[in-house]
Parts: sequence; C-alpha cells; structure tokens
Amino acid sequence: MKIAKFAAVGAALAIGLSACGGGDDGKGSTGEEPAKITAWFMGAANAPQDKVLAQAKADFQQKHPKTDVEAVYVPWPDATKKLQDALNTGQGPDVVEIGNDQVVTWAAQGALTDVTKQYGAWPEGKDVVKGSLELGQLDGKTYAVPWYAGVRVVWYRKDIFDKNKITVPKTWDELKAAAKKIQDSEGGDVAGIAAPSDFTNGFASFLWSAGGEIAAREGDKWVGKLDTPEAKKAVEYYTGLVKDGVAPKKYIGVNELAGPQRDFANGKVGMYIDGAWTLPQIEEISKKHTGKMGVFTIPTPTGQIGPAFAGGSHLAVWKDSKSPDAAFDYVSSVASKKNAKAFADGLKFFPQFNDLLSGGGYGTDPIQGPASQQMANVKGAPKTPNWTEADQNKKIIPTMLKAVMNGTPVDEAVAKANKDLTDTLNQG
Repeated sequence: MKIAKFAAVGAALAIGLSACGGGDDGKGSTGEEPAKITAWFMGAANAPQDKVLAQAKADFQQKHPKTDVEAVYVPWPDATKKLQDALNTGQGPDVVEIGNDQVVTWAAQGALTDVTKQYGAWPEGKDVVKGSLELGQLDGKTYAVPWYAGVRVVWYRKDIFDKNKITVPKTWDELKAAAKKIQDSEGGDVAGIAAPSDFTNGFASFLWSAGGEIAAREGDKWVGKLDTPEAKKAVEYYTGLVKDGVAPKKYIGVNELAGPQRDFANGKVGMYIDGAWTLPQIEEISKKHTGKMGVFTIPTPTGQIGPAFAGGSHLAVWKDSKSPDAAFDYVSSVASKKNAKAFADGLKFFPQFNDLLSGGGYGTDPIQGPASQQMANVKGAPKTPNWTEADQNKKIIPTMLKAVMNGTPVDEAVAKANKDLTDTLNQG
C-alpha cells in the first residue's frame, strides 16, 4: 500500500546515486557493466532516505565501480500514471518502488521482471518476513522484494487528553466519547477526530475489527463482502463520526493527507489516523505541537488490538531494464539488512526481516512501540490485479463512505459499492 514518506512536492527530483547486493554477474545484455541504471522512488526527497541511498551507493560500487544509479523521486499522486506511461512507451526505469498492495497489479500486466532466481541467490532473502514476501509474488514467482513496512495508528494531542482527563481509548465507544469531549472542552476550536472519506487503508481497520472483509475468493470468482452485517456495522460507525458531528464534514472527499494531517499539525484537530512514519511530515508543517503528540493503536469494538492495513513498499526490476542483474544488485543493496534498518529507524518504519523485528528495540519507542503492537496483526488488500482499479481508479470504498456521509442510506450505498467491487475484481 502506498505510504507518503514525505509530502509530495512539485516535479520529480533526481540525484545521482548507486547501490549493491546479490545477483549474478550484474552485466547488461552486451556483457559489459552498464554505465548507469535508473531507479524511481515514490514521494519526495528527504535527508534520511538520501543518507541511506548514499550508503547503498558505496555498497554497490564495491561490485559495480563503473555503474552509476540515478534515483528519481516521483510524487505518490503521480505514481500510477507515471508507471502506466512507462509501460506503454517502453521508457521505464531499471528499478521501481511500488506500494505493496499494487505489486500484483503491475506483475500481472507484465511490467515487472521475474527475479525468482536472483532472489534465491540473495543470502539475506531467507530472513525476509514471509507474509511481506508473498505480497511481491504472483503464480509462484517473485517479482518484488520487501523494502520497508509501516502501519497506521491514531495520533493524538497528549496535552488535551491530560487537561480533560481523557483516557486513551481502546473501544469504538471510547473513541467517539473522547472525540466529543475534545470538541466540547475546546469550544469548537479543535475538532474531535478526523474521519476522511478517501481513506480505504484507514477504514479497513474498522471493517476488519468488526469481523468484516473487503472481498473473498470463492471458486474462480471474487465476491464483494461490503454488504455483510459486519461490514455495515463498520460503515455505520466510521461515517457516524461525521454524521454525529465529532468529525468535520470538510474531510468528506479527501484523504488523510489533504486536510487532516495539516490541521492536526496546526492544532485544529485532536485525533487523526496516519502512519507511525508521519512525524517528519507533521514537523514540515509545524513544530509547535509536536512535543505534545502521541499515538495509540486503532480502537476496536471490544478493545482488543485489531487488524490494520499492512503498509509498506517493495522494490522491483522493471521489465525494460537492459541490466536486470545489476538492477537486482541495487535492489538487494537498498533492501539489505543494514540499509533497511537504517532507513526504517530514520523514518519510523519497520525493516522487513524477522531477526531485526524481534531484536530491534522497537517496543520501547514512544511512537514505534504502539505501532509495533499494531504490526503484530496486519492484513492486506484482496490479492488480485484489479485491486488498483477498484481502489485507486474507481475509488469504490471511498465513494461509498462519501455517499453515506452525505446522507445516502447505508443499505443503498453498500449495495452499489459491493456490486461495483465484485464486477471490478472479476473484470478481464
């Protein structure tokens, strides 16, 4: 699933970098070392990532001293179009970062190189989290390597909670009560919580914790599950935050970054859901309240820690690369244990290796501690090439939530969304 590491800015930025790892001889189709390979990373340039990529450059040039790597930053909102244009024109990169929920989509279109052989020869690959690796596989072949993982939590203002004697909520009822108390105590200057409609990955936590599912594979067909009683319960609760007035209507039609994040940074909202990685983004907006911020796991109906959407990115070799082995060497350098941990620690993510997760000391970190608890129970999108079409292009779940927030009866909205979802997931 896409994760905006830093707020997207302007046109893509390019910097010359290089990297290292396992693979074959790394030579291109001519048998010579490539002069340069190009890698597309999603988001905007930032110091922690640049530092990691600089180290990856030093690692890579131990094996490929004559090969440079141009790292191009592509804003997340432009990613799908950029990749589709590359697929259509044949003018793609050698390496590309892809949200972990979209690997199957691009692999099914033939956009990614099968790196099963190269991955099998990578010594550190044996320690990669199995579930994360599976998100990069299709039909028994490996098309992408896990890079980093993340999970969403509830960000909140600790000072407002303390002033109003609000206990960190664990249940849905407690969450709504906390939001109402914030609004009542702050005289309307601070909204209780943000509940944006265009937020499938956040809403999914409510859906799953209610016992619902997005869709399920039944035989050779996908069947939408948005119209089940459990799913309707989640829709009613999440949209009810807006309809009951504890979440602003102005977030209808937007995602968590287009309003909620900025308002939270500026002290205009008491709680909002976003990744544990988001502090640098908040600080870019305003540092006025960052010392008063904390996070907690997303509440559930019963108070137990429920499932959350598995966020993160994979790295893949694009189909048009003339030097796929060298490209994989770059992938395995950026995703190596050393560099993956440095990247994860610098940007509040998690590395994708079992031994690092168990011994990384993440549980004691004030931000990553709650996130690590949430990471213990994660799920992914329906594993079908059509998920990107359903969620990114047609925005079926966001459209459903928006409709209910604007007054459409729940049964009517979920029936339409479920039909659209089933039809889309089964299209050829």
